[in-house]
This record gives sequence, C-alpha cells and structure tokens, in this order.
Amino acid sequence: MERHFEIAETTVDELMHIVNSINTRGKKAKKASQTGSVRDFIIAVTELRSLVEDLGSAANDLSTLAEVDVSEMMESGSYKEELFSLCEKEDIRIIESDGKFLSYPTIISLSPSDASVIIEKKKQRGIRPSFLVSQLKGLAKRQFGLKPETFIEMLATAYDLVVAEKQLQPGTVVKLMDLFRVLTILPAAKIYTKSEFVRDIYLLDQSGVDTTRGGRILKLPASAMTRSSGTMETVAKGGQIKLYAGISFEVTQ
Repeated sequence: MERHFEIAETTVDELMHIVNSINTRGKKAKKASQTGSVRDFIIAVTELRSLVEDLGSAANDLSTLAEVDVSEMMESGSYKEELFSLCEKEDIRIIESDGKFLSYPTIISLSPSDASVIIEKKKQRGIRPSFLVSQLKGLAKRQFGLKPETFIEMLATAYDLVVAEKQLQPGTVVKLMDLFRVLTILPAAKIYTKSEFVRDIYLLDQSGVDTTRGGRILKLPASAMTRSSGTMETVAKGGQIKLYAGISFEVTQ
C-alpha cells in the first residue's frame, strides 16, 4: 500500500504541474486572441491540446490507482504486514493482541468495511502506513487511559466482587480476566476493551499508585499464572511485551 500511495502522490504532483502549465498556456492563448497575434495563438493552442491529453492520461492513472481494494488488503493481512514492517524500520514496537494493534500507549483497530482505522476509539480515513507510523511517534508522548487513583478503586471494587463470588479469602490472587469480566458486565461498559484494560493495568503499575483510599495494597504478582490461558499482554514504554495475569489487594497491618 505504501508504494501504491507513493505512486499516487507522484501522479498527483504531475497532474498539478500539468494544470499549472494549462493555466499559463491558456493565458497566452487569451492574450493572443485579444491582440490578434495568429502565430502566438496557434502555438498556445497546440501546446494546450498536448497538455490536455497529458492531463487526461494522468487522470486515468489516478482513477486506476483509486480502485485499490483496501478492505481486501486489511482482511488478508497484507496491510498489517506492511505496517509492522515499517514500524520495525522506524524502531517502533507494535504487536497484535485480541484483534487490535498495540504500540505504547496507543491501541489501533482496523475497519475493513469502510477502509479506515480506529485510533483510541476515534475513526480516521488516513490509513497510509507511513502516515500512521508518524502518528504513532507523536502519540507515544501522550497519556491515555484512566487516572491511576480512579482505576485502582475500580479494581478494588471488582476484586471484592470476584472474591465474594468465588468464596475466597481476602488477599487471594485472582485472575485479571475475572476482574475484566466484572468491569464489563453492564452493556454500557462493553466498549471498554480487553486491550484498554491491560493497558490501564500497565499504566497503573508504572504510576507508583498502589494503595487504595482504604489502605489496601495492590499486588500484581508475576507467577506461574502468567503461563495460563488468562494471560493478558501489552506493549511497555520501552517496547518490550509486558504480561499480566493475577491481582490481589492485601490489607496492611
């Protein structure tokens, strides 16, 4: 796709050059017709005829380029391969998880049905890989997700519900997937995706906020649980893949 739009960009430049030339020759033809300079008029008209033919050819080339099947490229995986390859060249870490592309701290979804991408839930039509990569560079400096102080309270509430549901002792490590299920149980919360959840977990983990208003300590243990089917992954700020699986809240003595 990148090469496709490079050709399109060059062709548009050529077309604009032809249009400018047509404008210049048109002015000469008009002046010649006003003064009655037959020789200059014939030269200008001859040049205009040739330029109009060139314009038609360039327009036909652009029309052909406009017929690219972006939806097919997205569905087949070729768009992803090109985007990931370009990210690698630009030293940008990006992974695919649960059907979304993760590149710290940004979450991207493809929308093949209307040839667009969704970046942080905002749809955009600009899908050229180099354009998207330049956006990722800028977005890497922005802060997304929930405030750590708000998110830790949400997690504590969801944790208490899971512990009560499973009849576990307070402080027991439970799966993060169980908390995600609780947090998204209401229809209005369905728009909160798993990718966003684990991204928020990572941001909370890095924030230094680990104590609820009630004084309980958040723990995100790295244990054998990270090798289970409940593992969740995201891309860390340094580009490495970060895994999460369990969580607990311990009461301070």
